[in-house]
Amino acid sequence: MNPSEPPWWRRRLTLMLGLGIAALVAGGLLSLESPAHPEAIPLAVEASRPPAASARTAPILPTGMVSAVRPAPERAPAPIIDSVTVEKREVCSGEDNLISVRAHSPDGNDAYLHTTVGAGIGMRVPLRVWREPDGTYELPTVTVFGKDNVATTVQVPRYTVKDCEPERLVEVFSRRAPNTEEDFEFLARILEPPRQDTASRAPFTPVRFVWTFDDRHTVTTSTPMVTQTVSPDVTQPPSMYSQHMVRVDVFDATGKKVTGRSSLQLLDNTFENFDKKGVVTVLAAGIPRFPVEDAEGVVRQTFRLSHRWKGSVRLERVTALRARAPEPDAPPLPEDTEEVSLGVDSLPEGRGVDVSVALDTRTEADVRQITYLLEGTTVDGHPARGTFSVMRPPPRPTRENSTAVTDPLLLAKVKRARELLGQPFVTDEDLWRLEREGHFKDLKAQRDTP
Repeated sequence: MNPSEPPWWRRRLTLMLGLGIAALVAGGLLSLESPAHPEAIPLAVEASRPPAASARTAPILPTGMVSAVRPAPERAPAPIIDSVTVEKREVCSGEDNLISVRAHSPDGNDAYLHTTVGAGIGMRVPLRVWREPDGTYELPTVTVFGKDNVATTVQVPRYTVKDCEPERLVEVFSRRAPNTEEDFEFLARILEPPRQDTASRAPFTPVRFVWTFDDRHTVTTSTPMVTQTVSPDVTQPPSMYSQHMVRVDVFDATGKKVTGRSSLQLLDNTFENFDKKGVVTVLAAGIPRFPVEDAEGVVRQTFRLSHRWKGSVRLERVTALRARAPEPDAPPLPEDTEEVSLGVDSLPEGRGVDVSVALDTRTEADVRQITYLLEGTTVDGHPARGTFSVMRPPPRPTRENSTAVTDPLLLAKVKRARELLGQPFVTDEDLWRLEREGHFKDLKAQRDTP
């Protein structure tokens, strides 16, 4: 044996230590490549890995474990515009041209479709396009929205706007009547746009207004204003928006006619409530629309309760909330609640039922209003909810609580309104309506006369 070599036992110990270190290194490398416990892999990471090029067995998730990565909700499909048609191929500058849109949703759910045509809204819009001084004009776009407001846009088909102008135009304005859901006021205003030539217009004094609603119902008035109930067509499938068209033909004494049109696209809150919350809406329309206090200090109102669901609604609970007026500078008082009976337990489909309520302003001097909360169930098990309120009207005007009218024209309007309505006092709403019905035209003319 060579004396310079280490003893045999030292050589064996060194070899064993080297093999042990190699085994530890190999084990560490293997643990990095393939973990001993696959269920401990973060699921979000595992779910986000791209699939391997070679076929591999998918890991089996332990029972009860759910992937942390959820698929994104599918985007609603964009509507498909079937056609956009124009009423006339040629119009004068400023003359309206009816644009009609037909569209559908790829998934067959057309309940959310609604449309804009330029600045107008609706599936049928009377569009007015004006020529610029240089003779150019631009036609707007049509945008159809579907569920989640996913939209499709196209250009209005080309038509010719000629270098001519209508002698006069009729604008139709609308607004929802105060304290109502479905009653609208419509106002026709005759406009005489400036003319480029010097030819004088023939005089036109309107004497008759023929209103046509949705190409079905006609009303004739002698004033430029009418009130009409506008509600969804119950013969059509329910939808988020209802489409309406209003037309007015204005005649003078000689039979000459000018026409104006307006489109309405109204959000149906009853559809939205069921679509978003699963709740059937109970509607309540007050008669009269505004509370009136009688000589005994009692406010009495009738409310027509109805709904748009198929079948009747069982009325299960009615809660009355009394809102009380606090003393000056005092914190608000809590509302008193109690269960009450309206005398009905079922609301039939269609017209509905009438219920009467009252607020005695003398017995309950601190009560500002009583709100009734309605809870029920449809015949097929959906919850039904509704609400309405009977309110204390504002104090009657007196010399002590009012400011005297000093403007001669306003004073004349107030006196005229009291005579026409047979009321001891009138409101701004009364004056607004009578003004638009033309009852004050002669008063304005008298003031303007020098």
